[in-house]
Amino acid sequence: MKLTLSMATYDDYDGVYFTVQSLRLHHRLPEGTEIVILDNNPTSAHGLALAHFSKTAPGIRIVEVTRRKSSFVKYDIATVAAGDVILGLDCHVLLQPGFIEALLAYWAAHPDSCDMLTGPLLYNDLKATSVKMEPRWRGHDFGCWADDHAAMVAGLPFPVEMQGMGCFSFLKTHFPKINPAFSGFGAEEWYVAEKVRQHGGRVVCHPQLGWNHRFDWPHRTFPLRLTDKVRNYYLGWLELYGRLDHPMIVEMTNHWRTQMPAAELDKVIRGVLLELRRTHGLEIAHT
Repeated sequence: MKLTLSMATYDDYDGVYFTVQSLRLHHRLPEGTEIVILDNNPTSAHGLALAHFSKTAPGIRIVEVTRRKSSFVKYDIATVAAGDVILGLDCHVLLQPGFIEALLAYWAAHPDSCDMLTGPLLYNDLKATSVKMEPRWRGHDFGCWADDHAAMVAGLPFPVEMQGMGCFSFLKTHFPKINPAFSGFGAEEWYVAEKVRQHGGRVVCHPQLGWNHRFDWPHRTFPLRLTDKVRNYYLGWLELYGRLDHPMIVEMTNHWRTQMPAAELDKVIRGVLLELRRTHGLEIAHT
């Protein structure tokens, strides 16, 4: 199986550089592995530096993605990957030793799987883990990090409800179709997990696929807007469930009413309904 390693970036040259070089220095990448950088701001100083880096390090391909600014750009890899196996990473993630071998062994044993494969998040001490996100609201996000010590000790891949999307893998032939209309940041985790389940797959955490994510970012450059996040949640969940009175969406609406003015929330919902009517032919009443 040929492997495509991918990461999306928006003005994070350092993150991309050290992630890529760690992959090349510390892991046995199979012959023919490609590294694809989906650059969401290719004309910036970071983008120009990445273009130069790609010319000096073999096996790296830059794909410019400029139609929208979004964390969902990472899923565009499904349309440009040359590999049979896709491993998507945030551009500031490091992988534990043996990760690539365990990843490819899993897919070799499951060559027709619709699953999404992920692994335990490793915190800065490289000991504490979160193997999943529990499906509940907290603040502006749906999903709370959680561990499962017994499952990790058992050492076998196990299903979880959802996991952070800084590290994920699919067989290219079963990569889920992601709505291209998302913008900005947020609302990925449950949406992607449910897309996988609706198409007969599972979200599987593999104990040997540990990934360390850089959370602290003193100079964050990616645009973060709450209205983008709320729009993404409604856009994704209405696509999944098809009606505003679905229990998951009722719960979400009740939550957002505690987080933002009612008039602003109503405006976002109406805009999403119009968009889904135009793009998906969905007629959803808003009362």
